[in-house]
Amino acid sequence: MLRFIDARCMLGNRCIIREGDPNTKEDILELMDRCHIEKAVVYHAMAKESELPGGNMALVEETKDNDRFIRQWCALPSYFGEYLSAEDFFAAMKEHHVTSMRLLPKTCGYSLRPHVIGKLMDLAAQCRMPVFISLFEELTSDEVYDLCKAYPDVNFVVGNTGYRENRRLGPAVEQCDNLYLGTGNYVAHCGVELFCKYYGAERLVFDTGLPTGSATAAVSLIGYAEISREEKELIAHGNIERLLGEVTL
Repeated sequence: MLRFIDARCMLGNRCIIREGDPNTKEDILELMDRCHIEKAVVYHAMAKESELPGGNMALVEETKDNDRFIRQWCALPSYFGEYLSAEDFFAAMKEHHVTSMRLLPKTCGYSLRPHVIGKLMDLAAQCRMPVFISLFEELTSDEVYDLCKAYPDVNFVVGNTGYRENRRLGPAVEQCDNLYLGTGNYVAHCGVELFCKYYGAERLVFDTGLPTGSATAAVSLIGYAEISREEKELIAHGNIERLLGEVTL
């Protein structure tokens, strides 16, 4: 049986909850058990939807007694003193055993240009910390390419790829060795198989998008893919373990 590590999961109360969605930490853990998901990289809904500093600290509190949750903080460039400086942000991540960060340019209203996030990316490169971002942050394939080229020593994991992204993201994947795609929404016909054939299973990372995504669908996408067992192992857990294992924070 495949062992899965989910690279995209959100904890905490959300502003809007759909009927039937898992809403509590216990709900998430129950789904993880049902789908054989051993661990999950998690960020906090408060950090995304309402108050980023408080949400990051809420994540620490809510995950302190469970080692199945791998902490991820949402990043905010600090101007006008509204948040920690880049140096203090990384020091706090080290103190609280946070091993990855998430960019929210649309949600939090900032640019991905080097003059805005350059300090954060330079520090991420120094400690080999992977940086996560969603295409739902109004991110185009051209911006993904520019981001990867601007920071070649940072590994970027792009989620919410959808079924229409093959033609748009293919050139970026081909030319950017530091670009990885999340599989949760990657439902193009034979998309996983084609990606493995042309770019290698080493560049895909299993994710679910819980609590709004379907864990069972995400697991089935990899479990039923017509690829080798070794490729499935890389996608299911090997690649995210490698990326997080390289962090020297």
